[in-house]
Amino acid sequence: MPTAAKLVAALILSATGWFCAELIKPLMEEGRDLSKLSPICALIGLFVGWKFLGPRADRRLGSVGANAFTTALVQAGLTFFIFAFAIMIKQSLRKAYDGPIEALQDIFMISVDFYHKYVTGEVMVAVLLGGGLASWCAFNAARKWG
Repeated sequence: MPTAAKLVAALILSATGWFCAELIKPLMEEGRDLSKLSPICALIGLFVGWKFLGPRADRRLGSVGANAFTTALVQAGLTFFIFAFAIMIKQSLRKAYDGPIEALQDIFMISVDFYHKYVTGEVMVAVLLGGGLASWCAFNAARKWG
């Protein structure tokens, strides 16, 4: 069921995902096709805002901070997982793995590598501020129109 809190959370987290992707682009290697990075990060933010933060926004005011931090972790974790999964699929099509378990384990190793390469202070601040803003705005939207 669509609610104002879901819509507000989805839109703000989508913008946060887009902004963080733009912050990460200069850190990536030359020659990579980055045309899909920002839209995919925005779609992940849209999904997390609609499915994760939106339904939790109508709780007490004290849960706004907890929702903000948890939402930031979920969005970052899901983004890392999706991009690591895509790289694992490309590598598995090149027969880089001996078996399916090795491929699944490599998803987490790729995610850790992404974390070390691309998570800077600016990106962390942007993710946490975006999650905080989305949580606070979704809480107010749920309280006002909920």
